[in-house]
Amino acid sequence: MDTKLLQAFNKQINHEFYSAYLYFAMSTYFSEIAMQGFCDFMKHKTSQKLECAQKIYDYLILRDEKLIFSKIEEPSVDWINVSDVFSSALSHEEFMLTQIKELYSIAKEADDIAAMEYVSHLLNEQIKSVGHFRKLIFRIKNANIITANIEHLDEIICSL
Repeated sequence: MDTKLLQAFNKQINHEFYSAYLYFAMSTYFSEIAMQGFCDFMKHKTSQKLECAQKIYDYLILRDEKLIFSKIEEPSVDWINVSDVFSSALSHEEFMLTQIKELYSIAKEADDIAAMEYVSHLLNEQIKSVGHFRKLIFRIKNANIITANIEHLDEIICSL
């Protein structure tokens, strides 16, 4: 495997571990504010990211390549509300999409058809994940609007 491509795969494994770490932190945030459904959702996302890292690891082992384990960055955990957490998650998923596109470009540049096919699958999964977070944020924002309208109605009713 091309050296630059191998480095990019190792970097992607690190990104996947960071993602798991980030989602685990988000799960903890939701646990602390007693939102078990969101907590469980983020635990599931954590598992997905760890599974992805494992699959890339297995792919590199299959190709008899060297794995490099780098330090995992500490995630920022200064969220102020549910919407903020999901906005951070969407930003991260969009970042991950950019990283996987870059990995694909490097595989293409190396003319490594097997790697391109493998990364294509990762790319499709990441596109789905970005779409999923966008839908969740849309639903959260709509729920906030509905809640705000109900609160406003309560104020009107109380003033009568």
